[in-house]
Order: sequence, then C-alpha cells, then structure tokens
Amino acid sequence: MRTKLFLNLFLFLFFTIFSTTALKAIEITDDLGRTINLKSKPNRVVSLAPAATEIILSLGAEKALVAVSSEDSHFKGLIGLPIVGSPSAALPDRIISLKPDLLIVESALAQKALAGSLAGGAPVLVLNGQGSLDQAEKRLLELGSLFGKTNQARAILAENQAYFETLALKTAKLKVPKKRVLRLLARKGSLRTVGHLSFQNELIRKAGGQTLDLADSAEEIDLGLDELIKFNPEIVYACSRDKKALEALFSRKNLSQVAAVKNHQVRYYPCALTDRAAAHMGYFAAWLSSALYSNEYGDPANLARPNQVLDQKMVKIKVPFVSDARVVNLRLNDYVQKTLLIDFKSPQTVISTSDGPREGVLTVGNGSSPVMVWDINHQGGWEADLAERYNLLGLDRKTSCLLFTGADLDNLAVVTKTFKDMTVTVLATAGAESNAVRTSKDVGAYYEPGTINVIVLSSRKLSPTGAARAMITITEAKTAAVWDLDVRSSQTPKINPATGTGTDSIIIVAGGQGPAIDYTGGHTKMGQLIGEAVYQAVLEALALGNGLASPRHVLARLAERNLDPMTVYSAPEAKPLTSQSDFPDKIVRTFLDQKYSGLVETALALDDALAMGHLTDFQAFEQMTQKAAAELAGRPVKILNLTEKDLPPLLKMALNALGSGLLAQSKVD
Repeated sequence: MRTKLFLNLFLFLFFTIFSTTALKAIEITDDLGRTINLKSKPNRVVSLAPAATEIILSLGAEKALVAVSSEDSHFKGLIGLPIVGSPSAALPDRIISLKPDLLIVESALAQKALAGSLAGGAPVLVLNGQGSLDQAEKRLLELGSLFGKTNQARAILAENQAYFETLALKTAKLKVPKKRVLRLLARKGSLRTVGHLSFQNELIRKAGGQTLDLADSAEEIDLGLDELIKFNPEIVYACSRDKKALEALFSRKNLSQVAAVKNHQVRYYPCALTDRAAAHMGYFAAWLSSALYSNEYGDPANLARPNQVLDQKMVKIKVPFVSDARVVNLRLNDYVQKTLLIDFKSPQTVISTSDGPREGVLTVGNGSSPVMVWDINHQGGWEADLAERYNLLGLDRKTSCLLFTGADLDNLAVVTKTFKDMTVTVLATAGAESNAVRTSKDVGAYYEPGTINVIVLSSRKLSPTGAARAMITITEAKTAAVWDLDVRSSQTPKINPATGTGTDSIIIVAGGQGPAIDYTGGHTKMGQLIGEAVYQAVLEALALGNGLASPRHVLARLAERNLDPMTVYSAPEAKPLTSQSDFPDKIVRTFLDQKYSGLVETALALDDALAMGHLTDFQAFEQMTQKAAAELAGRPVKILNLTEKDLPPLLKMALNALGSGLLAQSKVD
C-alpha cells in the first residue's frame, strides 16, 4: 500500500512538472514591439525573413524549418526545402498546406501575416534584421531561447565579440587617420545611406572607419549629392545586388572626383552581410576593416595577438602510406587560418600544379585563408604569411607540398572509391562564387590562391606518365561536376557556364604500392576511380561551401546570373506593370508556379545550347512562350519587349512572355 502511494505521488509530481515545463510560455518580442508567447518551441517554422533564417541555421535549429524564402534556399542545411515566397511576397496556400506552428516575416508582409491571410492561425513574428547592434544581439538571444539553443546563441555572440575585441586592439595601434567610409544603397534611381544608429554604421566604426552621420536613427535616409561630395568617402561599400544600379548612378552623377570612385575603392559585399544584423556581424566588420587598412595590418607591429597554433582535428582516411591526417587551426595575422596536413610514412613522389613534380615529399596539404587576410596578402603580404604558416606548422618547404585556397576547410569533402586492390581517396575544397570562369571565353587579369583544390591519393603506384595523365582525368571530372551543377562564369554569368575557377589546383600523390600504373585515362579502372572520386568530392565541396546542389530553384539560378525578376522588367513598356503595388506578389507567384518556372528553366538550357551551336531553330519554344502568356492573361496576347537589353535570346523571350501575360492580366482586372 505504501509502495503504491509513493508511486502515485511520484507520477503526480512527474506529470505536474512535465506539464508545467511543456506549457511554460516562451516569450519573444518582434520588431513591431509585439510580445509573442508560445507554449513550446516551434517545430514547423516557415521563415520568409532572411535574417531570422540565417540565425536559425547558425543556431543549429534548421530542422525546425519547413519552408524558406527564395533568398535563402542556397544555404548549406536548407538545400531542398520548399520555397513559399520572398521577403516581399508569399503564397498563402502553400504556407497553410505545411501547417506551420510559427511564421516569420519581414515588414513588407507583416500586414497580411497579422491579418491571418498567409498562414491561417499560426503565430507571426515580424523580424527585419535591422536596427542597432544591441537590438540584433537581443533578437539573437531571444531566438536562441525560442528554439532551445540558448548556449549556441551565447556562443555566436561570444564569437562576434571576439572579432570586435580584436578590431579594437588592432585599430588602437594604427598611426593613420580613420578612413572615411560610406554605406551606400541604390533605391529607385537615387542614392541612400543609413543613419548613425544603424548596425551598418556601427560596424563601420567597429572596423575603424569614420561614418557620415546625417540622422540620429537606424533608418535608411536620402543622400544628397552635395553631402556625398562634402564627406568625400575614401571607401564606399554596397550590397552586391546594387552594383548595376550604383554604377549607372555613378556614371550619371558628378562623382568622378569622389575619392572612393576616383581610386576604385567601391566595394560590393554579399548582401547577407551588408543588409542583415544576424549571426555574422563580427566577421563582416573584420572583413571591412581589412579592406580599410590592408597596408597597415600587413605590418607585424600592428598584430593584436601573437601568431600561434590553436588546436587540431583529425581527419579519417585509410591509405596505406599515410601516417596521419589532420586540420590544424592557427592564429595567423590575428585570425584563424586552417591547414589540412597529410603526413606520409615514407618519402613520396608527387605532382603539384603549384610546385610541379616533387620527390622526397613527407607532407602534402591544403591551406585556407579567411577573407580578413585576403587584402593583406594581395598588398604583398603573401610570402610573409606563407613563411610564418610553415614555421608555425613545423614544416620544411623542401619536404612538404601545399595548395592554398580561400575556401573554408570546415567544408572539406573526403571521398574514397575502391576496385579490388585499387583505392583512390580524394580530398577537395571548393568555392565558385567569385572567380568561376569559362576557360577560352573569359579574361585572365589577376592571380590569387586556388578555389577548387583537389588532392588525390592512390593506393597503387603511378608512374610519371600515369601521374601526368591523371591530371587530365581529374580536370575532366572537376569540370563535369561544375558543368552539371550549372555553375556560372563570374565574369559572364548570363551567357557562359563555368568550367572551373581561374585558380584551381591539384596534387597527385603517386607513390603507392605494387607495379606502377602507366595509364590513368577514362578507359582504365584507375581512371574510372579517379574520375568518380573527384566528381563526387567536388560536388560535395560545392554543396558544403556554396550551397550549390541540383536541383536549385530557378530564382536561385537567375540570381547566379545576376538577374532579379523584380528589376529585369526595365524597358519603358514595362512601367505599367512594375508600377503596380502588387507587382512583387504577381512575380513571385508566377516564378513559384512550376509551369512557368519550368519555362524559364527550359530557356536557360536552350540558351546554353544555342551559344554552343547546338540549336538552330526555336519555333517550338516560341509557341510555348505564347501559350504561357495566354494562360497568364486569360486570352491570347501580343508579347511585348519588357526586359533589359543584354539578356540571352531564349530567356528574354520567356521573361517577355511572362511579363506580357501579367500586364494583360492586370488590364483585365
């Protein structure tokens, strides 16, 4: 009886505590000042607010996301999630079908979301990712609490704070006046900047810059030409999406004598860093600071902290002649620089695209440098950086062979392929957002460390001929991976698929065991293994590093071509369409409809075929575009020229058809 009494008491207390915990409200305040109480952490979140999506991903809570906006689908960890809108327009039927327990939007969608027309009765958070640094930190902590990731949120804030502390130490050592820095925005043919309290100006000051303070607010404000010329910024920076508009404004307005324009110091950064107070504010401030003071930071006297080895992480690879593989983290030039090192049990023969053929090599590897040191290295600091890296790692340059990259070694891909007694292991890093090229079409103008780096280890010995021939197999496999992902040339993205980056590098370790293999082409098993391993490793590395995977939504693929459906309709004939208040909503709905996104995808493929000379007639495609325009309009319509001039012909045809259909539809409405 007593046992049963104790058991009943235990169960009562257990369920009472459990119920209290489960039902305890989680409180969060959004950017409208509204306090939202949720009974438990959300598990089915639709986020159309990119700053919130980035924070959720950084917290490690991405499993709670069931759909995102068109601006976020490329992030590692979000590939394949449904796209249900953009920050300014959404598809209510798709959102409701996902049965979200939380909807996060920006201000552009706040009215619809709060009225319940986007997600039924789901709670709504309005988060813009703007405001001050203090507001951003509060937002991050509240989202951490909301998703049960408080410790992770504190770790992100600590990392940002570490960047700010490093910058404070570095800028305190400077003997030069603070650089004048301007955050510039293009808005409907005019120049804008931000107020004194904006996180963007706060980050400029953290970076050691002097800001133009026109208003005591965090809002965007108009920037007069006289004010700009008077401030005379030495560096101007903007979101990469504004590049075309700003260049047009610079050409129209009398800005040639502004210091930043005159000295070619107008810089364009990823919009995710310039436009959002989210998880990577310290990172961006450090990147910006390195652009301001690259010469000064190259002087060892301006180091904030000593160079040293921090820690290392082992990498598991099973290759008979490898004794050890690891990624070593160094603090070098005040920031963490990583190096993959593969040590051998005995001296090996290698072929490197950086060092040529080498004998007696005991270590090969791949060193990565973060963006904060790129400007320093480009200003002549590369050899000093290299010498110090070798010194810290305890490497002898005579017996070691390294590649170098800007890709993060946290995104290292390791792939092994085996057939009978032959094993090939490939280690690859890849980044293709800033210097992908179409060899034979693009212009070579500069040199920097490689961005798709491949190290190949063969369990079978390769003869000098076999190792040299493997270079072709590796290059073919790498190009096949880049081609299959539709990576675009960074110089000519509208018309050219990339074949690689302009700085790709390879190391082949040829010293395995057994009789030497002389031929490693695609007809051989060794060539097959090399090709398969390199292809898979490059695909994985591009997915990890750039979020590039197949399939990608057509909106992402257009963005990779520097095309935005919101701005591509720029011909005078398009004004009646683009001036409509519901234009963003109509465009998003159209491009998220599989019928019409499929039409644009077809145009992208056909334009590449046309450029290669494989397409001689496209009447059938023209009929498809006319049908799409008629479906949108509800009747046959004349297809007008509504888009910008320099589009590939089939894409222009498709976009004009969609725009003409929407324009005719609005006239009916």
